[in-house]
Amino acid sequence: MKLDIILPVYNERDSIKKVISEWQEALDSLKIPHHIIVCEDGSTDGTDKLLRKIRSKYNLILNQKRYRRGYGKAVIDGIKTSRAEYILHVDSDGQCDPEDFKKFWEERNRADVVIGWRVRRADPFQRKLYSFLFKTVFKALFPVKVHDPSCPFVLYKREKILPHLKYLSYLKEGFWWGFVGMCYKKKLSVYEIPIHHRQRYSGTTVVYKISKLPKIVISNLIGLFKLKLAK
Repeated sequence: MKLDIILPVYNERDSIKKVISEWQEALDSLKIPHHIIVCEDGSTDGTDKLLRKIRSKYNLILNQKRYRRGYGKAVIDGIKTSRAEYILHVDSDGQCDPEDFKKFWEERNRADVVIGWRVRRADPFQRKLYSFLFKTVFKALFPVKVHDPSCPFVLYKREKILPHLKYLSYLKEGFWWGFVGMCYKKKLSVYEIPIHHRQRYSGTTVVYKISKLPKIVISNLIGLFKLKLAK
């Protein structure tokens, strides 16, 4: 298989079918052999049952748990499940636009990792503020020339990342910060592409709720320092 798309999913029953359908359509139009790996994370809203219902229609590879393993662990499990030459990561809330993927595929050999840049980020002000403050610390520890280190639109050759999976466990909710930090640490090149960032298809984020952000930021700051010191 040429490409695997990894979708971490938690309580996205109202939107996940639409997200899968539009990604399937986009990749079929580009004639890229692919699988969609859905890492479902103990959903409580019926997402798990819906995925099993549509599994055969979209030829999905389901990696499901009955408990919350967390965003980062779900992504890592998806990487371990993949057998494709290339891996694409996007979130499952509809904010990543499949129309942008063609640019990523055309530039896939430009660097070890191709990552999106949400020039006009469609997230609440407080979340963007916390990201801005977090980036100040991140850039001090990992001085990368990347505008948007937390963007969940990422493409790379699987063989480039597999040897470094142990470094991806330090930041759970801030997984992509840790991913870009790992790239800097292991001298992997990163190429950035501006993308169209959309509003969520349904509801609000269940992970980055405003009330949880301070705790998440502190936890991931600790994770950043652990990553920096990791051997």
